[in-house]
Amino acid sequence: MQLQDETSNIIIQIQEECKIVIDFTQLRREHYNVLSKQEKDQAVQMLGPNPLFDDFKRVSQTVGTTIKNLKRWLQCGTERKKGCGRKKLNPYAEQQLIEWVIEKVQQTGKKISRQELRCKALELFKNNDFCASKGFLDKFVKSYQLKHRMKEILQSIGKLNTKISSKKQKQIYTKIEEELQAETVKKEEIDIKIENLTIEPNKSCSAFQIQ
Repeated sequence: MQLQDETSNIIIQIQEECKIVIDFTQLRREHYNVLSKQEKDQAVQMLGPNPLFDDFKRVSQTVGTTIKNLKRWLQCGTERKKGCGRKKLNPYAEQQLIEWVIEKVQQTGKKISRQELRCKALELFKNNDFCASKGFLDKFVKSYQLKHRMKEILQSIGKLNTKISSKKQKQIYTKIEEELQAETVKKEEIDIKIENLTIEPNKSCSAFQIQ
């Protein structure tokens, strides 16, 4: 009996330790809001003239920003400095790249692939640290609206293929046929169930009449 009690105590202790571990894994950096200058000024006013740590904590929770930001706004002001944010690695090379894309689409009448875009970017940037990563390509395509631009160019020169390819059509027809077959099978199964339900009461009635 004493051994069982000790075992149960050990299990409870392990469970409590596991709960503590789970709580620690849930400690993540909370998302905070991007505030306007007016909201930043209001936050600084809420801190007061000689704020303590509790004041910073209270305002941080109320406004939805970090204590670090509040201290920076209090010391340096809420005006955003010019030139803040991540700068482009090579703006001139980016402009050359977009010009090359437009010219290439106009000449070939085809869209530029990601691999072609990456190779040309590496050629133009001429930087050993630059690898034309997927992140760069995604951002480049999005910021310059590359897909929309290529579509407009192809449409203007009459090269935009609006027809569905035969392979795609075949896939659509196959899918429709499969769905129709599935519906037919389902309907047949329902009909069989209905027949069974109608047959069973007739049998019971006939058996009752014979008795």
